[in-house]
Amino acid sequence: MDREDALKKIKKCLALGRSANEHEAAAALRQAQALMREHGLCEQDVSLADVAEVRVKACSTAANSWELRLVRLVAHAFGCECFGMLEGRYNGAGNYVRTRHWVYVGLHAAPTVAGYACEVLLRQCAKARLAHIAKQPKSCKPITKTARGDAFALGWVAAASSLVERFAQPEKDKQLLLAYIEREHGDLETGKVRNTMALRKVDDGHIIAGFKSGQSAELHRGVGGMPAQGLLT
Repeated sequence: MDREDALKKIKKCLALGRSANEHEAAAALRQAQALMREHGLCEQDVSLADVAEVRVKACSTAANSWELRLVRLVAHAFGCECFGMLEGRYNGAGNYVRTRHWVYVGLHAAPTVAGYACEVLLRQCAKARLAHIAKQPKSCKPITKTARGDAFALGWVAAASSLVERFAQPEKDKQLLLAYIEREHGDLETGKVRNTMALRKVDDGHIIAGFKSGQSAELHRGVGGMPAQGLLT
């Protein structure tokens, strides 16, 4: 019996340990304790077995303020912890490329559904943002267009927040999730958030336009309340 099988059996024994039959409950708890000793497991190991993580590919390698706000919004709604990972590798052409992923950590199916919601909304928001940028005058500098697009996206995310809250079914144990992150990923560093609007004059009209567009954001549940498979990267 390997570690994973032992964890599954221990969880079944602990469930039987809540039986109304005192003798059955006592026997199940003794078996759970024996398995834990045999495999060198503690109570936290059993609890951490319910924790999972899901990665979602970010829109860019930079941590954009609007994207980060959406990622955090989804994490909060679904009772997950989240962080970003920036990884680099050489592609087939011999060039070094970097990719950012957002990682959701949660209990049971929570990170799967959170990852689905994040991916779908990021895709919708990024598409609407590019369409808004395309509407800007040709005389606008690229940096100004980017700032206006980001302002639009912030408004979009603000409008989509109510949709996320309605869609969410949160389940959270913050300390358990943080223990999992520390065990699996060690110490994480605080990253920098890119704010393209800091030095640019951006009219509130771009935020308002984004808010109006974000009101049409969509999320759909699959059979049994779960998202359709194959939508996560």
